[in-house]
Amino acid sequence: MRRLAFALATSAAFPAAAHAQEEDLQQWTLLAAQGPVSDKVVIYAELQPRFTDDVSRLGQLLIRPAIGYRLSSDVTAFLGYAYVRTEPLNGRATDEHRIFQQLSFPILKGAGGFTVTARTRLEQRTVVGADEMGWRFRQQVRAQAPIRRGGQLQAIAWTEPFYNFDTTDWGQRRGFDQVRTFIGLGVPITQGLTAEPGYLNQTVFRRGEDRVNHIASLTLFYRF
Repeated sequence: MRRLAFALATSAAFPAAAHAQEEDLQQWTLLAAQGPVSDKVVIYAELQPRFTDDVSRLGQLLIRPAIGYRLSSDVTAFLGYAYVRTEPLNGRATDEHRIFQQLSFPILKGAGGFTVTARTRLEQRTVVGADEMGWRFRQQVRAQAPIRRGGQLQAIAWTEPFYNFDTTDWGQRRGFDQVRTFIGLGVPITQGLTAEPGYLNQTVFRRGEDRVNHIASLTLFYRF
């Protein structure tokens, strides 16, 4: 129950150091592109290098393509794949393959351009050299609004708890896995290209001390 309460609390605010924890400074860059191939079908591609251990080395690389189907003008269902290469400083490197299903939909459209959207994702995870598949659920809720009425610069905040449905032979444990919370800006660069710089807090729940990563995050998103 303590872990559940902590995860729910950090969905509204940054996690506090309530008990012993390990910390790291990291930098993540997400390069993404999305666009239609027909009236209903869209494609998506993502490349995400993550520099870890006080931003001294490439600790993880993620590649994630997907295909989506527009159920309505603002609701899209996706089916995708992710390859994740992880190279810890002390430990064995792993290659992970994921299949995922995702639904993106609006929650609120308020006055002055304020919006709240959601991204629901279910992942089936396998690791090379292991036998079992892990199921994980992720729920992101994102709010954004113009900093000035009618302006293009946006204030952005989102949170995303992760929940593991099972325990596997490669290390996934049933229960809350982690929670990520972001605060930053949406900055239009050119037509179709937006940058989202900001601070991302990742708290990973573990036996013993948890791990808190303080991340300088940059997303470059191109819509074509």
